[in-house]
Amino acid sequence: MPGHPALFVQGAFEPLKIERAEGAYLYAAGGHRILDAGAGAIVVNVGQGRKEIAEAAARAMANLSYVLPVWVSPDRERLVERLKGWTPPGLTRFFFASGGSESIEAALKFAILYHKVRGKESKRKIIGRRFSYHGNTIGALSAGGSARRADYEHVLLDWPKIDPCYCYRCPWGKTYPGCDLDCASALEAEISKHGEDSIAGFIAEPMIGSSAGAVPPVKEYWPRIREICTKHDVLLIADEVMTGFGRTGRKFALDHWDVIPDLLVSGKGLSGGYMPIGMLAVREELAAEIERARVDFMFYTYSAHPAACAVANEVLTIMEREHLVERSAEVGARLGASMREELSGHPMVGDIRGAGMFWGVELVRDKTTHAAYPPEKKVAARVLAESIKRGLFFYPATGMAGRAVGGDAMMIAPPFIIGDEEIGFITSTLRAALDQVQIGL
Repeated sequence: MPGHPALFVQGAFEPLKIERAEGAYLYAAGGHRILDAGAGAIVVNVGQGRKEIAEAAARAMANLSYVLPVWVSPDRERLVERLKGWTPPGLTRFFFASGGSESIEAALKFAILYHKVRGKESKRKIIGRRFSYHGNTIGALSAGGSARRADYEHVLLDWPKIDPCYCYRCPWGKTYPGCDLDCASALEAEISKHGEDSIAGFIAEPMIGSSAGAVPPVKEYWPRIREICTKHDVLLIADEVMTGFGRTGRKFALDHWDVIPDLLVSGKGLSGGYMPIGMLAVREELAAEIERARVDFMFYTYSAHPAACAVANEVLTIMEREHLVERSAEVGARLGASMREELSGHPMVGDIRGAGMFWGVELVRDKTTHAAYPPEKKVAARVLAESIKRGLFFYPATGMAGRAVGGDAMMIAPPFIIGDEEIGFITSTLRAALDQVQIGL
């Protein structure tokens, strides 16, 4: 059918025309039904077509179309109070934006400003990780280490990077648990290299998302990272834009390791795709430091938009009422088990990893050496095209083996409302698509 999904990866085809959506399904022109096992861009959690959310947006817009972000609306007040029951203890101050990239930008600016008002203006660098993607602004691209930086390298800020915790492709060539946790020690070494007085923050995804394919860390990683940041007066910035609001089976992914960041950024699942909104949650005492200095933290025009706040509040209400975080964990475990049973023996499948409704299936040319397919073969795009023909969309990930080497993965991250019928369809369809692509390889 027209609009092969290779556009999503290559920009070479016309896009699919999606005319409507209901629950976990998309309906393309001509009536082609597609199970959205990628939740769009890992966004949709409560399912599409929820009338109560549309009604909440309508009420908000009828009552108050816009308010200056330095003022307060009833919908904003309600959302803030609800969020205090979601975010880790102590992260009780919130800044709202139009999405993840803007929210990341706000976090980077906050970290630098926080140190400046404390008389530590030299702390202005942000350490990031290779393979991470944090958004599409110049600041977010500077903090990230994904291949999406390539066309802008000449204008990006020269901020340091360390290798991630990625056991399947360990940058140190070691095997857990006998690895000395070099991936965490790398942060302290990088801080020492540049000098503690130059580092404002460290930013990372709790589980690497679209630039590696749902890569989880080992259990000791995040507690050790927290210790290092505290020791060196470096703010820990958790990018939970993709992993937040139940995606990994906990409210936030860092909850798996009982780690509390200084700044937490999220979006996507906050509104379930119904309205553009992102957020920055900040530890109370950090925000108070800025306020004592009487320094303005500039808003965006659409910060805390009343309708967006109303929608986010309604989505979180549904999440709580229908116990969808718990459902993400329970149904997600069955999804992961089903994929491992059906796909792990496939010649193209190298690794299956994830948690909750956040799974990655890495595709390799050689299962023993973990050798990736050459980038020009565009394997993830080809599997995606075959999957969509069969009525299934997943979110493709590329580049996890290195910019020159390539790497392909399928991210399976459906809405939380799917059941066993959809799980069976996902795994059988992925198997059929892989079989078909393998013939051409």
